[in-house]
Amino acid sequence: MKNTFIGVHLDFIGFSTSIACAIHCAFLPFIISALPFFGLGFLENPWIEYSVILLSLFLALFALSHGYLRHHKKMVPIQIVSLGFLLIAIGLLWAPENLEFIITPVGAVLIGVAHYINWLYIKKSKVEYPDCKDHN
Repeated sequence: MKNTFIGVHLDFIGFSTSIACAIHCAFLPFIISALPFFGLGFLENPWIEYSVILLSLFLALFALSHGYLRHHKKMVPIQIVSLGFLLIAIGLLWAPENLEFIITPVGAVLIGVAHYINWLYIKKSKVEYPDCKDHN
């Protein structure tokens, strides 16, 4: 078990992706006009956003279910990640446009927090599985 959160494991990858998503959601309205100048106009495509959300969902399901089932049996990370994805869905589907840029980043940060809490629980857990030593 690694003693630092930073590394190549699912919770750090999920945390990093969630924080990148929060930054993207918060600042994209300000830089969207500059994207074509940098050759990044493809980022305006909603399918890119949906793909990143789906990838984050699968990563969260895998990482958090693994931590819950094999290490700590605590629902807190799953509850927090569920709230995060719910906020992202509300921000994208139902929130007025001026609130979307507040609600969606908050949801993404909650997903990152859930990954960090999951990692803390795994780190505190006394349960060690041989196949998990390289992943945590």
